[in-house]
Amino acid sequence: LAVALLAYFFLVYGQDVQRHAIARLPGAQQKQVTIEILRTIEADLSRYVLTISAINFTLGLLLTGGLVWMGLDWSDALLWGTLAALLNFVPYVGPLSGVILLGLVGVVAFDAPAQMLIPPALYLGLHVLESQFITPIILGRRMAISPLVMLLWLMLWGFLWGIAGLLLAVPMLASLKIVAERIEGWQGWAKVIE
Repeated sequence: LAVALLAYFFLVYGQDVQRHAIARLPGAQQKQVTIEILRTIEADLSRYVLTISAINFTLGLLLTGGLVWMGLDWSDALLWGTLAALLNFVPYVGPLSGVILLGLVGVVAFDAPAQMLIPPALYLGLHVLESQFITPIILGRRMAISPLVMLLWLMLWGFLWGIAGLLLAVPMLASLKIVAERIEGWQGWAKVIE
């Protein structure tokens, strides 16, 4: 709830806070660098969210198609595909929850033990393909963040803020990298993040 309220107030009052903060900076060069950092963060995070949304949408469609092909009712398959796409936004915890839920779907929907394992296996296979090959290829060159640093960052913010921290961790790390690249003396930290 705190993260949702914070996000709402940032959306409503964020522009005013930015303008006031930039106006308080002493030099024109500092103002220009700050404006450039904010614009770069906005553009990069917008592209990141759009790209991840498209990947997750495709994952949900593929899972829906696979579940329909297996004999699940169209509406049920669409429900589970949509849920899998939404859960995929949450690193690690979301896909794990999706596999467990689709394991329950397999037990309820099918009689044969081998068939019961197919829905979670299908989702796990699609997720592994997406997370290990597709997403790194698409985002890897653009963001250039070390997997070790990202995992540590996810663990830190997952511990501090739970699911909300996991959702916000990658955008915060990308923003930190952008800031570190543009502030004199912080370039070393940007290299550590890469």
